[in-house]
Amino acid sequence: MNRPRLLLVALVAWVGVFLLTAAWVLATPIGNGPDESNHFAKAAATVRGQWTGLPTGAQGITTVRVPQAVTDPQGAVPCAARDAAKPATCMPAFSTASGDVEVSTGVGDYFPGYYLLVGWPTLLVEGAHGYLAVRLVSALVVSALAAVVVLVGAALRHRHALPAWAAVAVTPMTVYVGALVNPSSVEIAGCAALAAVTWLVLHDGAGRRLHWWLALLVVCGVVAGSMRTSSPLMVVVVVVGVLLTDVPAALRLLRRRSVLIALGAAVVLLVPAVLWSAFVAGPAGYIPSSPERYGFVEGTLKTLALTPKWGEQMVGVFGWFDTTLPAWIVTAWAMGIGLVVFAGLAVRRRALPGTVFLVAATVLVPAVLQGIGAADYGIIWQGRYGLPLFVATLIVVGLAADRDVLRTRALRPLVVVVPVLAAVGQVVAFAVVLRRYAVGVSAPWSEVLGAQAWHPPGGTVLAFVLLLVGLAMVGAALAVTTPASMGSVLAGRRAGGQPAVPAHHVAAD
Repeated sequence: MNRPRLLLVALVAWVGVFLLTAAWVLATPIGNGPDESNHFAKAAATVRGQWTGLPTGAQGITTVRVPQAVTDPQGAVPCAARDAAKPATCMPAFSTASGDVEVSTGVGDYFPGYYLLVGWPTLLVEGAHGYLAVRLVSALVVSALAAVVVLVGAALRHRHALPAWAAVAVTPMTVYVGALVNPSSVEIAGCAALAAVTWLVLHDGAGRRLHWWLALLVVCGVVAGSMRTSSPLMVVVVVVGVLLTDVPAALRLLRRRSVLIALGAAVVLLVPAVLWSAFVAGPAGYIPSSPERYGFVEGTLKTLALTPKWGEQMVGVFGWFDTTLPAWIVTAWAMGIGLVVFAGLAVRRRALPGTVFLVAATVLVPAVLQGIGAADYGIIWQGRYGLPLFVATLIVVGLAADRDVLRTRALRPLVVVVPVLAAVGQVVAFAVVLRRYAVGVSAPWSEVLGAQAWHPPGGTVLAFVLLLVGLAMVGAALAVTTPASMGSVLAGRRAGGQPAVPAHHVAAD
């Protein structure tokens, strides 16, 4: 695919993902994302020069000083939190008073990169509009990184079912987090983009475009690695996992001067985030979740035992853990995840170390990280913290299965059926969460559009239109990532049984 078509596909994907995410931005009442008010206060303070909070004496809690008009009037915990039967109609209006106020936050000492990136609208817009503007700016960054995955799919020349793997990896919870003021959103999308670009460079080459792909790899790695304290580790795990899917090719790649320069640049650019985590965010600590404390081994084992819980949360447990999806959606998504993992673990010997490493890391990294902090904070892990590895892993093991396990005839139904089923699941999840906030889960569906219900800014119909248009655009962008490569494979086999294009090349300029 030539450069103009690649850019067009990426642009359609970017707009589509942004519209899809914007629907969730509108449909999620302000402050009802987990810990979102903490992140919003941090963003408003950071763009005003307060890069760290002031200690309070309470573990993990600091204060920042921001204008009252950009402060969430609900405080840290919104009025509808933890009770799915309580609609969001209880939310108070934002203050119009002038002057600054002191606000408590549990993320005051987090690395400022994300907050500088998204917090600037609070300098221009106040109240609820400012809050939504910060969400939309964050969603714009997330959707740009998601579009990189689609761009890679369009550039890959070997047969692949990336639309199917991406549809399974991007759970409703992934889209939901992408709509919130939360650095996890950019970390998740950045790790997915990093995994895809690294795979392309390693397995398909890049011709004369190599320097562009390497530049994109550096950007994705640095952005993803600068979000949270554990983000640099996530980035390293993703890159190492991809390289392990073809060690001989990785060793050849690492001898290239341009690759070494790109890796060196990424390491240098990640130094501020790493140092901040080591000397500012890490020592500042986190908010304990419970009075229980555990040693490293016990904390690690307890976290491992909770893996099914983290898995359900990664599929979809929304708000303040008060809104769950119908069991059939969770079960269907679990089956899709199992399909991808099973196929990835059935690959040939060369790719197997990488797929095993990534699958194991997705389970073990949360346990080890939690074990390290269990003595100070208890079990504070949440499923969404594991989404960066989860999403990247499913994309990589799926691409590995394309090459070694699945036949061309098996790929064709996958790239149609799986994305369609996933889109249905996304729409149902959106409707379930919207109903929860509009009227509560105990009220009948018929009241969602009623005058007494809570309605998103612009109305419930607008939110649904954005969702459906976004899904359609993403589907259209993904659809063109596969037919060209599938067609070349089939044409080559008709001509003489060999692929028409060598699997290790990408078209040059």
